[in-house]
Amino acid sequence: MKENEVRTIASVSEDGLEVTLTEALEHTHLSVTQTLGGHTVETHAEVGLLTHNVKIQGNVGTDFSVAIEGCDTAFRPDQHATQSCFNGRHGDEIGGDQFGATVILSGKFPDLDLVMGCIEYVEVTKAGQAFQLGRYPLHFHLAGDMGGSYIRGCSIHHTYNRAVTMHATNNLLVEHNVAYNNMGHAIFTEDGVEQNSVVQYNLAVYTRTSSSLLNVDVTRSSFWVVNPNNIFRHNAAASGTHFGYWYRLDHHPSGPSTTNIYCQNTEQMGLFFNNTAHSMGRYGLWVFSNPGYHPKSDICGGRDVVAKWESFTAWHCERGAEAVSGTKLQFHNFVMLDNQQAGMEMVSVKEGFGQDDSPGIFNSLVVCHSALNSSACTSGTSGIVAPKTQIFSISNVTFVNFDEGGSAALSGCSQCRNYQGGYRAQVKGLAFENSPNKIRFQWEHETIWIDADGSLTGEPEANVVPTMGILPTDSCTQEAAFSVTKNVPGSVCRGAMKFLRVAITNPSPSSLLGKDLVVSNDFGATHIPYLMLRIGGAGWMGLVYTGATFDFNFENANQFVNMSYKTNTKFVTRNDYYFVKHTLTQTPDRIETTKGERESLESLPDPTTNIHGDFYWDTDSKELTYMVSHSKKTTKRHGNMVFDDRVPGQSRQISFSVYKCQHKGCSAPDPRPVPTTHPDAPFCWSDVETWKHMPVSTGGHPTEAEYSLPVEGDEIVIPESMWLVVDTATPKLGRVFVYGTIEFDDTMDHRFEATIIYIQGGSLVTGYSSDTPFTHSLIIRLMDPEDVDAYSMNLGWKTIGVFGYLRLHGQVWRRSWHKLGATVEVGTGHITLAEDPDASWLNKEVVVTTTGKEATESEVRRVVAINGATLTLDSALKFQHLGEIHTLSDGTSITLAGEVGLLSQNIAVEGITENSNGGRILVSTVFQNGKHYVGSAQVDGVEFRNMGQEGFTDITDPRYSIAFLGLDAIDDHSSYVKRCLLKLREERTRGWIIVPLWPSQPWMGVLLRMLVDDPRVIQRRKNVLMHPSTAEEHPIMKHTNLMACQLSGNNLENVAYLKKVRKSLWPLGNQQQVDNTTLTSRGGHSFVVEGTLIPLHHL
Repeated sequence: MKENEVRTIASVSEDGLEVTLTEALEHTHLSVTQTLGGHTVETHAEVGLLTHNVKIQGNVGTDFSVAIEGCDTAFRPDQHATQSCFNGRHGDEIGGDQFGATVILSGKFPDLDLVMGCIEYVEVTKAGQAFQLGRYPLHFHLAGDMGGSYIRGCSIHHTYNRAVTMHATNNLLVEHNVAYNNMGHAIFTEDGVEQNSVVQYNLAVYTRTSSSLLNVDVTRSSFWVVNPNNIFRHNAAASGTHFGYWYRLDHHPSGPSTTNIYCQNTEQMGLFFNNTAHSMGRYGLWVFSNPGYHPKSDICGGRDVVAKWESFTAWHCERGAEAVSGTKLQFHNFVMLDNQQAGMEMVSVKEGFGQDDSPGIFNSLVVCHSALNSSACTSGTSGIVAPKTQIFSISNVTFVNFDEGGSAALSGCSQCRNYQGGYRAQVKGLAFENSPNKIRFQWEHETIWIDADGSLTGEPEANVVPTMGILPTDSCTQEAAFSVTKNVPGSVCRGAMKFLRVAITNPSPSSLLGKDLVVSNDFGATHIPYLMLRIGGAGWMGLVYTGATFDFNFENANQFVNMSYKTNTKFVTRNDYYFVKHTLTQTPDRIETTKGERESLESLPDPTTNIHGDFYWDTDSKELTYMVSHSKKTTKRHGNMVFDDRVPGQSRQISFSVYKCQHKGCSAPDPRPVPTTHPDAPFCWSDVETWKHMPVSTGGHPTEAEYSLPVEGDEIVIPESMWLVVDTATPKLGRVFVYGTIEFDDTMDHRFEATIIYIQGGSLVTGYSSDTPFTHSLIIRLMDPEDVDAYSMNLGWKTIGVFGYLRLHGQVWRRSWHKLGATVEVGTGHITLAEDPDASWLNKEVVVTTTGKEATESEVRRVVAINGATLTLDSALKFQHLGEIHTLSDGTSITLAGEVGLLSQNIAVEGITENSNGGRILVSTVFQNGKHYVGSAQVDGVEFRNMGQEGFTDITDPRYSIAFLGLDAIDDHSSYVKRCLLKLREERTRGWIIVPLWPSQPWMGVLLRMLVDDPRVIQRRKNVLMHPSTAEEHPIMKHTNLMACQLSGNNLENVAYLKKVRKSLWPLGNQQQVDNTTLTSRGGHSFVVEGTLIPLHHL
């Protein structure tokens, strides 16, 4: 832009083709003719006449003139660039009031021939008035029909507010003019109603950005077109800060012409022909507005029609030409040379295939680098960039010199976010000269390239797609020409292969969000990441091909039986089909693939006889396979529909859902009343006679005549009339249904193992209250069944389902945790507490908390000896743990000490697992056979091990260690969880914890990184926290509030929570706070974790 030069002519040759200047030029100005790809291409700098004998000039007062030096850093037109200065960004300039001359032509009423303007060969300079709308150098204002008027052969230079403006003016002729060094759009149409004007043979040079006009003048253009129904031909735009030609087509006119009955963004295209642009900061041609350009056959409606831009040449721009959004937009006969990022690009366009019905690029030449600039081609340069949505056609285009680094003749998914795309582009008649780099892919599933005639791959109707594990090795081969990005190579798939785009959304349970979708077949697998910002909504998007079967599996989610999602498959035509297979762990009770329940076929769907959504359930393999197909069945193949005749196809939806009922046969057992008192003569497990009172065909009573003690694998049903005391060792059981009462005898230790314990109206009792706890050992172990397809009642295996009464009261030690009394060094096998522990700590597990920055430095050991306050551990500690008291100069003492907590309890509920699918307790309600059962649980002094089931976080099915669901308000003391130890981080599960609001504590950083919800502050008030031993108010409440936190030991859940909350915004200097900082505002405290503001809510 700084290489434009103004000189005075000393003489002109007799033939008029050579001029002699009074002063030599400082820069090189190109005039090059080249033969490229069989085309003769002329690229010449323009020379424009600025001086005329008739001059209109504004007065520049010397009092307001000031010299402004140019910035040290050059102007950067990139939309994300930060500019180095305000004035002087384009070099040295003269500042002042920018109050120049104006010429306005306007009649009192438009279209009545009240005004006419014929302005030719006039010099206009120091004109236009900044900060003033309507004060332009040459301005036809609300003039209506101006047939016969013209602006011809003028020079408009060094202006402060555009050059030529056509405002609500039609049929004006603007030709052979030179606009130079103009602020704001140079040749300018204003409201959007301007039509049928002819703008031809004009030169616009050095059109500059302006901050004193409209917002759009900050990113200005040499020719600004707000209504397409005008003629722009034979014009040249050179050396501007942003755009050469900008078609900005809003939905309705603005300004004084505002109306809702006219739509310029649906107006048919006039003519854009034989225009050029070069040396532009951004694009030579830009077609962009928020509503997009959707030309129609009628005003504001009708059928879609094609809009063409023709015979355009652009060189030395960031992009040669770009159309952002629209319908049936086409570029014809374009010549693009030495543009930095792309020759031509379309972002989001739609409609059918082919030259008559498609958005696309036709009969063009694209050159990466030429004699103009051998270094113009960079690793990111593309010849043509296909859109990120819909379908696209490219025909008869020649690519030259795409041989540098990562440059590529073709790339797809314009302006996509990561892993978007999946749409189709078809090509024919392509030619490549010195262009081995044909296609660049960004990621798997990005774009489908269809080679209609073999000019891309050598084989007609071959497809080029990113290399993926699911591609058939006998049909697809990876090739270097399509592997410009080495870590995302491309493959050519030959033969009768057709690719379809599949989008998966609305998954349930919600814990599937964030997991990869693994699509696999006999050839391999591809991992599709979950993204919030997908085209069409959050979810997954990938490519499949017709006639094949694909296994869909959500990563680390095999534990789910109840599951649903929606799919949308694009480009499906007659005879197209594919199969999706799910492998489940259990047999579902209900299967849906489209609206309404269907029955399974007797075999796999047949595409010639069955219809879209039909499925087959294989009972033996537990495989569910459904078919996606066209809406119409046919046994005949269509003709060879290529390019212009290719049909876009249908979008086919699947609403997939599998569901397992809570009860076998989806029918609940009969409700039974619950005994409320201990009978004088309860039934004993060890008494064989007990089992003849059990229902026939259940554990212990297999037939009417047979009864005995249960054996391993039996399913037990405790009827409503029975109070059963477990007084002996029990075998490993299947499901245990409690409609009566089961109590564990407190004269012995117990290990009770089952797959499910289902309490409906009945009771499970171990210790009647906190005052009368169970004194022996009880371990309730929840196991996976040997037959995973056995009925789990929709509770999931390893569950205690409480729709009655659960009473677990274990022994509570005098103190469950102490502070360290002395620092423990690395390698030490004993620790000293600040106080003597209870003797019951012997042979129990304890946790020594971290006092460093790493959560992983907490350590679990077993106490093997106690001597006063000193505990001997079963093995040495690996980390240092602080236990110090610091005294300040004013006598104040500060304790910096880790904690030692007791992990072992005499009652334990344990999930047996080798993964993250542990046990759980659900306390909820159920309505069965006309009766409403409400669960309650009193849990005190209980240890939970391996509890919680990863991924089940939906509000309708929360599988935490213990969950209370749908109980409304809980009556006083009817349910509680007290003095229980949840090993959240070790067991990778969820739970709630209540802690003092002590931001300075070393454990606070660990706790904050385990959050899965906003913390709640429990304010200081009477009787909020009582001491467990004395029943007095805990003294800590005199000094601080409490904070209730929902935590998870699963790091993926912690990361997902941090993504939900907003990023911190710091108004004072934009300083980002460090982690664990506590902030105080009107809303109270907040914390900062990894740059994310964590708000605290007050209860």
